[in-house]
Amino acid sequence: MINPTHEKFPSALRACWITLNGIFNKRLKSVGITADQFSALRWIKEVNSQEFCQKDLVKLMFTDANNVAALVERMEKKNFILRSNCPHDKRKKVIKLTSQGIEKWKQASKIAYSLERKALGALSDSQKAQLIDFLKKVNRCFYN
Repeated sequence: MINPTHEKFPSALRACWITLNGIFNKRLKSVGITADQFSALRWIKEVNSQEFCQKDLVKLMFTDANNVAALVERMEKKNFILRSNCPHDKRKKVIKLTSQGIEKWKQASKIAYSLERKALGALSDSQKAQLIDFLKKVNRCFYN
């Protein structure tokens, strides 16, 4: 029998991500969105730029342009976002939240923060800060 262990970094990180993402997606069903849709809504809301476009989501969500294009198309059909031409570059599409998108973000944010509190509940404030710092450092290794 295979005895799974999550003692090595890649396995531990993957197990944590798969577990959190699975639980988050299950909880988001009550809101009617997916974890990816929440991530997009969150970034659009947090960046709050007059020229926020699909390319920005590609970078912020660490995914490719095809995934973001399909995601944005689905979100536009559900009336979570509006796309329009960028005033400075007609090739770009500017993305803005609709009132329905803002409402979905608000509902999903409560679920996200609740899950975050539970996931990090066993850590002290300094340990939480260290964990985030460690993850940032690991991520930067691949971009320097």
